Parts: sequence; C-alpha cells; structure tokens
Amino acid sequence: MKRNVSKNSAILCLLVLLTLFMSGCSLQLVAPFDARTEEQIFNDARLVDQFYGELQETPEQGRSYQLFGPKYREIEVELRSLVLRNKVRKLNEDSTEISQKILDQWGKCKERHKKLDAYKDAVAELDRDRFRRMFEYAARAEGAKIPAD
Repeated sequence: MKRNVSKNSAILCLLVLLTLFMSGCSLQLVAPFDARTEEQIFNDARLVDQFYGELQETPEQGRSYQLFGPKYREIEVELRSLVLRNKVRKLNEDSTEISQKILDQWGKCKERHKKLDAYKDAVAELDRDRFRRMFEYAARAEGAKIPAD
C-alpha cells in the first residue's frame, strides 16, 4: 500500500511539473520593460549632450561655473528622477546601479567645474563621450527587458 501511495505521489508531482512547463510558466529575474523609463533615458541623454554642445561652443575662457550652474541643477533633477524611477521598480537593481553611476558622474563633473571655474576642451570632449557611453549602456539594459516573441 505504501509503495502504491509513493508511486501515485511521484506521478502526481511529475504531472504538476509537466503542466507548469507546458503552460509557459516562467520565472522572472529582472523588471519588465518600461517604455517611459526608456524614453526618460533618451531624454536625459539628449539634455546632457545638449549641455556639452553648448559648453563646447562657448570659448574656454568664458566657461565659468556661474554661467552653467542653472543647467547643471536642471539636469541633476532629471537624473535624480531617473534613479528614483529605477529604484521603485522591483527586480531592477542593475538599471538602478547604472542610473546612479550616471548621477554620481554628473555630480563629479559639476563639482570639478565649480572648483576650477573652468572647463577645458579636451576634458569636455572626454566627459561628453563618457556620458554618451553610459546612456547607451542604460538604454541597452532597458531594451534587453523587451520580451522575445
């Protein structure tokens, strides 16, 4: 009798597993794709790129922090919003980390500009390129969450 119950339990367990497998049940380890977050990534990337475009069009001797301070604050608010948006989404640690790194780098660039009250051409070009790569990475991370059909 015991052997029959064990055999029935094993068959039942196998049937449950097969049913779950056949029904397309899946385990989700990352947050689902969010089009609004992707849009915000592209918007923030545009703002940062535009900032560096305006900075680089200004002659080096005219790049005082005071001239660019309001734009730094405006972009920082947008970047903080992106970090918050990523933080509140479950299973989204990687994207949160990426957006936090972008915000941290923005803060470092801002503080350096404030301290030196200048921004050299070569440094501006390197920083612009670094942010471009960071936003590409953020956009790819979000885009990778789109389910494959």
